[in-house]
Amino acid sequence: MKLLSLALLAAANSVVAQNSTFLDGLMSTLEHAGCTSLTQLASSLNSTSQGQYLLKTISNGDPYVLFAPNDTAVSNAPSNLTSNPADLLSYHVVHGNFSGQSTTYPNTTVGRTFLNDTTYVSLEGNKSQVVAWATRSDGNVHVLNQRSDSSSMVTNVTSYGNVTIYVVSSVLEWPDNFSGALSADTPYLDGLGATISNVTQSFYNGTDGSTSNETVARIIDGGFKGFTLFAPNTSAIEALGGGITQYEQNATLLQIILANHIINGTSVYSPELVGQDYTSAAGEQFSFSINSTGQYVKMGSVTARIIQPDVLLSNGVAHIIDQVLLNTEEDTSAASSAAASATSMAAQSTTETRPIGYSQTASLASGGASGSSASGSSSSSSAALAVGGLSASQIVGLGFTAVALIVGAFVVIA
Repeated sequence: MKLLSLALLAAANSVVAQNSTFLDGLMSTLEHAGCTSLTQLASSLNSTSQGQYLLKTISNGDPYVLFAPNDTAVSNAPSNLTSNPADLLSYHVVHGNFSGQSTTYPNTTVGRTFLNDTTYVSLEGNKSQVVAWATRSDGNVHVLNQRSDSSSMVTNVTSYGNVTIYVVSSVLEWPDNFSGALSADTPYLDGLGATISNVTQSFYNGTDGSTSNETVARIIDGGFKGFTLFAPNTSAIEALGGGITQYEQNATLLQIILANHIINGTSVYSPELVGQDYTSAAGEQFSFSINSTGQYVKMGSVTARIIQPDVLLSNGVAHIIDQVLLNTEEDTSAASSAAASATSMAAQSTTETRPIGYSQTASLASGGASGSSASGSSSSSSAALAVGGLSASQIVGLGFTAVALIVGAFVVIA
């Protein structure tokens, strides 16, 4: 027993020594890249089991991407992020080879990070959180879903061994739950907090019973693991005119319509949509396409453009669309089967070592649809997509009243 204990201690010391060597080299590279403050945070990694695991993993020779906030970014970061170096660094490291991968917004690149602390992440199958990035109209690569999109820019690219280092101008904030994301002052969800509160009150008026209200609260607070939400914007609702009133007066039809905007049990990011079919929480079929004008979701006779993809949440993902998927049909058996299948798939252990989804390409000049179905491809992808003639800043300014409608749909799947 004594010999075994000595062997285990020697092995542990060996891991720490190996980690220290790797950490020393990585920190030296970061310091030369203007990320000295980050190295001060990273220096504590070897003192925790979580940090040791992260260091051991990224030093194994596989390719990784490290988003490295520069010194100004760290000095301006909220204390709730910098006070936990292990979780902070875990959300800044992505597993996989992303060399040559380049997407132009609204196409995105999505990668799986190491952040799986249940305090912050509640995805299906206990998966780690993702990060999304793309080239914006200014020609620079930006990390999406940050409070200030202009401050999340990649300013330099360097490397240390198997780690590609993207120096960024802000500390990356991991996604909040549905309620927090709606109320956050971000480019994607600006002003939604008050809107969702008002619309929810107009639906329920405090008379719909505690069960429904509790279900809504669970969704807002992140009680469900894994969902994909196609959220119509304000203009989409306004386009229905007085027609929406008849559905507001029929709770059953309204819940079916709302459920037909949700994929239950799985977080489907935009690079995974095209070439796949998914079933809604009401049992109806989604289909997806991409062409020179953008990426689209179709249900029945309605085709909506995704104008803001990959709004990341702690327990799912939302895609903002420009049409209401007005479908009052439902198939409860198909919905139940799809949810069970999603749950089963989520329980399978997977290691993602490349961009999530597959390469998508669309050219303004082509005028035709195109796309690759090679799932998990790490090849280059790009798209110069027009979003209805709107600039990025104009899209940012859109109100998303209708997203609040979707909350009610989760009553169906509770």
